[in-house]
Amino acid sequence: MLKYALYRLCLAVPLLFLLSILTFVYIQIIPGDPVAGMLGPGGTPALVAQLRHELGLDQSLPSQYWHWLSNLFAHGDLGISFITRQPITPVLMDRIPATLQLTVTGLIFTVALGWLGGFLAGAFKDTWADRMLSGITLVGLSTPVFWIGTILILVFAVHLRWLPAGGYVPLAVDPVQSIKDSLMPGFAMGLGLAPYLARMTRAATVEVQHEPFLRHARAKGLRGRTMLLRYAARNAVPSTIVVIGLQLGALIGGQVVVEQLFNWPGLSRLLIEGAVQRDYYMVQAVILVIAVLYVVLNLAAELAHAALDPRIRL
Repeated sequence: MLKYALYRLCLAVPLLFLLSILTFVYIQIIPGDPVAGMLGPGGTPALVAQLRHELGLDQSLPSQYWHWLSNLFAHGDLGISFITRQPITPVLMDRIPATLQLTVTGLIFTVALGWLGGFLAGAFKDTWADRMLSGITLVGLSTPVFWIGTILILVFAVHLRWLPAGGYVPLAVDPVQSIKDSLMPGFAMGLGLAPYLARMTRAATVEVQHEPFLRHARAKGLRGRTMLLRYAARNAVPSTIVVIGLQLGALIGGQVVVEQLFNWPGLSRLLIEGAVQRDYYMVQAVILVIAVLYVVLNLAAELAHAALDPRIRL
């Protein structure tokens, strides 16, 4: 297991380095001059040149990249915001807890709905339960997240008044209110991603039921419920771990619509604000953080898969 973990870590390091290069180059080729946008119509060529020099934008691209990367590794400095002229790192650190809270809430709903529904559909393959759950999955795949979120707000916030329509309170300030704030956006994200996990879980459950050890258990006279819960469910979990890791990445990177709809102060909303204001360093920092979180979470899922399934290590 240690050898496999080191191998995966060695692959992750150059991937992260390549991600930093792609993120930096992507921001540089975006049309528009952020300095001209900062100064507005009154910006003279002399002022534009002076500000570009202060921000280091008059240097070559390799020099700018090396300066940005060295500051990142040496001091954890992601640069200075073009708009507020404040360090970006503290702003990101304030937004990351909200993003992680929404991600965990969405993951709980995704696993609760997707894994359970997919397992039941696979366990009762070709029955009315399988057909009904497959139909619900198809409807979920074709339903946009913004529509789900809008319906949730209308029902639970406007008509029933059970939950707040939006906003965010940190867990450390008021845990109960914070959980209430995250229920609707987390459910909207989980309901949007649960069908993918359900389809993969169903396929894994059906495949496990054709394994020789289950045929042997059936020949020994074990009851169907015992085989499903003790053998099929336990052996279907490793196959879905990687899918859950991919869902985690999708939850982190796919919160743009949900955060805007529920007024949630996460990284995705910060990304939209930076793009609208042409705060390119802020956009660059947010994209890099989301990409790093995506790689780290998928690496953790692969290691968990290898720990549960020895065949992966071999």
